[in-house]
Amino acid sequence: MSANFWDDPQSILYIIIAFLVLDNLWAIYLLLRDIQVVYKTQQVPNVISPYLPQELFDKMRVYKIHKSWFTIVQTLLMVVILGVLELYFGFYAWLYGVAGKCALAKWMEHEACVSVIFVLLLSLYFSLKSLPGMIYEGCCIRSLQPRPKPPWWSRICCFVVDVILGVVITTVVVVALVYMFISLGSYAPLGLYFQLLTLTMIIFLLIPFLVDPFFGKRVPLENSNLRTQLEYLTQQVGFPMRQVRVIRVHDPNMGSNAFFYGCCCLKRIVIFDTLLLNRGRADTSQLSPEELGRGLADPLVVAVVAHELGHWRNGHFYKAILSFQVHLILTILLFAFLFGHGPIYQAVGFAPGLQPIVVGCLIIFGFVLTPYMTLANFSMLNLTRCFEYQADEFAYRLGYGGELRHALLKLYADNLAFPVSDPCYSRWNHTHPTMLDRLGRLEELRR
Repeated sequence: MSANFWDDPQSILYIIIAFLVLDNLWAIYLLLRDIQVVYKTQQVPNVISPYLPQELFDKMRVYKIHKSWFTIVQTLLMVVILGVLELYFGFYAWLYGVAGKCALAKWMEHEACVSVIFVLLLSLYFSLKSLPGMIYEGCCIRSLQPRPKPPWWSRICCFVVDVILGVVITTVVVVALVYMFISLGSYAPLGLYFQLLTLTMIIFLLIPFLVDPFFGKRVPLENSNLRTQLEYLTQQVGFPMRQVRVIRVHDPNMGSNAFFYGCCCLKRIVIFDTLLLNRGRADTSQLSPEELGRGLADPLVVAVVAHELGHWRNGHFYKAILSFQVHLILTILLFAFLFGHGPIYQAVGFAPGLQPIVVGCLIIFGFVLTPYMTLANFSMLNLTRCFEYQADEFAYRLGYGGELRHALLKLYADNLAFPVSDPCYSRWNHTHPTMLDRLGRLEELRR
């Protein structure tokens, strides 16, 4: 790359547009591959047919096809076409100018205040841009798990509260970001890294105390037989049983799930009560007809917990933190290299010498770093998929291979997850391997 090319705003603009188009066309290509697989799969795979009726499978298939085509059209119209027009005609520079004109008082002309107005206007624009798609999706794509709608007054109150909280949080974050960059100057990317690092560590420390109220309410395990089996399993691998929590979730449509997180004394294995048969209740009179019979029998729950213990024993939490830190450091280094380069700002419509901090963050993280972000996301997804295989193998080595196989089959059926996916699409989009891939790997372990 020549120096002239690097300093030419028009060439940089065309490269940014190319990144946007190619990245989204690649995502559309992968989705078309997945749609083709769904079209070809008209019958329930034999392995899951005892758990998934053909009628329900047909509904899941139609839903996935409809949702996928909607995503393709939405991406082409709202992301690719409008995105190219926004970049080419300098929309972000124009909107920043509008934000500057909204500064009616002298104190509002400060970059922090103009940046807040810019971000709020941009959020409003994005909301209006996504509104047609949201209306179509809500009216024309019927969910497989319809939820009762709260009263209109409740929805209005929630909307107002969300807007107020959004404005407050946006204002605080933008003002803090602008002042940090102004005060630190060329060391601002380093300050941004330590700020993100501190935020990450605070989240990791607070998660153990926020999971219970966020997802639901912690409840005792009523099933004494299951408790005995879990105590034997945790004692077998050296994991404290007191750190295995059952959460009665607020929303039963969240799906059947269990997960491990944390380290040292803050580690937890959380079991949603929807994972347990009949939500783990001895008295089933309070359950809805849809909830009766859902969930896993005791041996299958133990197998799922054995899988989560595999994440703990293999140190996946630490490896995930390390990989995220490597990704964060590389991202900040690239950002530091690009942030001060004036032609990038000129490429999106700004006059020479005008380099707003918030717009620079938006353009670089949202557009310029697209190739790196895409490849980094692919790498981290494949890492998490590798973790899932390792955790499955750990459960298999403990002797729960058969139970884990049955648990996967029933969970996919209960959670209405379409069981078939294109391998290439799955590698670029899914944190977990497909159910058929995981079953295939378990079969390989048996040989």
